[in-house]
Amino acid sequence: MRSQTITHSNEDFATAAPGIEVRDLDIAAATNGEYTLAVIRISPEGARVDALHRHDERFSLAYVLKGWLDVEFQALGVEHLGPGTVVPAFNAPAHREIDAGDGLELLLLVTQKPMCDGEAEHIVLLRKDDAPAAVEKQACRDFGLETLSGGRISARALRAPGLLAQRDSSPDFHCAYIASGWLELDQGSASTQRLQAGAALVNQVDFGDRLRTCSDDLLVIEIETPAAQQL
Repeated sequence: MRSQTITHSNEDFATAAPGIEVRDLDIAAATNGEYTLAVIRISPEGARVDALHRHDERFSLAYVLKGWLDVEFQALGVEHLGPGTVVPAFNAPAHREIDAGDGLELLLLVTQKPMCDGEAEHIVLLRKDDAPAAVEKQACRDFGLETLSGGRISARALRAPGLLAQRDSSPDFHCAYIASGWLELDQGSASTQRLQAGAALVNQVDFGDRLRTCSDDLLVIEIETPAAQQL
């Protein structure tokens, strides 16, 4: 059985390269090394890359938490990514970063597990206002990954915390990252645990049932893969 973990928001960023800082959310142990999750800060210095390149990964999912990034994708050309942009990338498509600003921060999930059929490179951009479900007052913005991945992975942004507990079965992997606001979980014996923006919960699929209260601006990015027998 996979382990559970909570990473809190007060953990430090480490310098990974000039202009690039990383806060590893430390989910590898809880996922048998199959997934990594990190918040990446990129300054203009770190974003200016001369050559197209690929990363050693089968699938990545990036979500722009704040700021902006100009990036060239070999398949799409130059694109401007703003807050709320979702970038699922299959089989390491070629790209290069051009520039960044306004304190760019990305939430980045990476795995070597294949999330599509075949070896073809594929990348999709889902901007905040691309679909009606992205409207601010909507409770859930589904990123459409179930269709893109053939049911191998799903992801969504949730503003209604009651939706966190609504699932038909236990997933193989589940992650919830608090992008904004805060929530309090019932710990029993009248005690609570408050989790602030920047905290991540991994494989704690019951935490929605333990939710006691939350802020009005709560936004949770939820990512999960179904159990193997469901595929």
